[in-house]
Amino acid sequence: MAFMDWSRHFVTGIAVVDSQHRGLVELINEVAPLLGGGDALGADTARSVLDRLWEYALTHFRDEEQIMRHGGLDPDELAHHLRSHHGFVDEVKLMQRQLDAEGLCSGHDLLRFLASWLTFHILVEDQLMARQLQLIGAGHSAAEAARLAHEAKEDSARAVLVDALVELFAVVSRRNKALLGSNERLRATQATLAEVNANLERQVADRTRELAGTNAELLREHDELRDALQAVERSQGRLLQSEKMAAVGQLAAGVAHEINNPIGFVSSNLGSLKLYVARLQDLVDAAAPALAALPADHPARLAVEAAWQAADVEFLRQDIPELIGESADGLARVRKIVADLKDFSHVDAAEWQDADLNHGLESTLNVVWNELKYKAKVLRELAELPAVRCLPAQLNQVFMNLLVNAGQAIASRGTITLRSGHQGDYAWVEVEDSGSGMSAAVQARIFEHFYTTKPIGQGTGLGLAIAWEIVQRHQGTISVDSQPGQGSCFRVSLPIAGPQPGGEATS
Repeated sequence: MAFMDWSRHFVTGIAVVDSQHRGLVELINEVAPLLGGGDALGADTARSVLDRLWEYALTHFRDEEQIMRHGGLDPDELAHHLRSHHGFVDEVKLMQRQLDAEGLCSGHDLLRFLASWLTFHILVEDQLMARQLQLIGAGHSAAEAARLAHEAKEDSARAVLVDALVELFAVVSRRNKALLGSNERLRATQATLAEVNANLERQVADRTRELAGTNAELLREHDELRDALQAVERSQGRLLQSEKMAAVGQLAAGVAHEINNPIGFVSSNLGSLKLYVARLQDLVDAAAPALAALPADHPARLAVEAAWQAADVEFLRQDIPELIGESADGLARVRKIVADLKDFSHVDAAEWQDADLNHGLESTLNVVWNELKYKAKVLRELAELPAVRCLPAQLNQVFMNLLVNAGQAIASRGTITLRSGHQGDYAWVEVEDSGSGMSAAVQARIFEHFYTTKPIGQGTGLGLAIAWEIVQRHQGTISVDSQPGQGSCFRVSLPIAGPQPGGEATS
């Protein structure tokens, strides 16, 4: 599976530009396994990747700038593209200098830079350039083409974000499978060692009772090895989940930053548009008495009244403010989604602080809403909660795992109910679904590492295990109430004052 598939959103309609863009996407797919590995790239590999990016920049920017000049693009728009091109070249030069000085290059930084370039330049700037050239070719002036292209620009940022996150999860999934394969080999080694130990025990018992002490020593070593392997399994689970969330957070933060820029100027433009429309309405109101003063058969009056009727001025006076208001509401929703993404991207934050659990639950719900909205209706029974001393980002991860599991438990359509409250020194949050439910045997194992009831390849068995460990770190409890066919209800209970020295918690 490719890191990033060629999308219709990339197509500009300019053959040479699309061909070179496709070449860049293919280059990214080719080097993505190296860049996304988490380790610094070696000098030879990094130099090869940067050299190929340099060749792409020289060819692509030369051809694209020739096309823009030949097509008569507005000078300001051309200057903007040139600055963007220079920024790309400067970034590649900076990485080359870093490589020359340190002999290493960050694969994550390079992959994030390329993803940002694809998101901002190819999906925004080059699409605008192509629309302007089409408008110029249709007879518009360069300035008119620039204005019309900006006004008609399609806002596909959210769709691109979703596509990018899905593609990123595919990369992380492959890494998960590799780690799980290593764990299976460890389990096989454990089984082999257990069998060898059992054989040794029988041989020692058969040969002589004098070796009972040695046999006991071997049993002790076996127990230590088993405990060590279990510790390795737990560490692998935490590492796998941490890498997965860090990768999602890194892309989410980068894309959220890119989305904030167009949101800012669109919001500003809407404010200006609202003011301008109000002025035009005032002008219409001021002209109405003067028009009414003219004789009913006056040509000017007849012409203006006909124009007003054709334009349906009264409808426009009512509908334009509503349209501007709806657009402002839509921008506010996008801002909220971006803010929740930025909050959720700080998954590795390790600062204890007082936080509102309801806010964290709502923020996480926005992040995973695309997983739930087609199959579940979300009901809220949230009470006002005191601030809880906690690691908010880690608790958001717990809420995310519970919400995703609730959605996956619902086959077609159902409900997810969110509740919260507090009693004594504890605050609690519940996530209840109307899904398939669980048997007592399944409930007894759901918090074990790598235990899953999902088909092979559709679950890692880590979500609830990680949630259990995070709740334990907070000296809280996590429990489940479920019956087959009647849904499940998970409750997370946390001390309001936070974990105390020497305190213990059980789930």
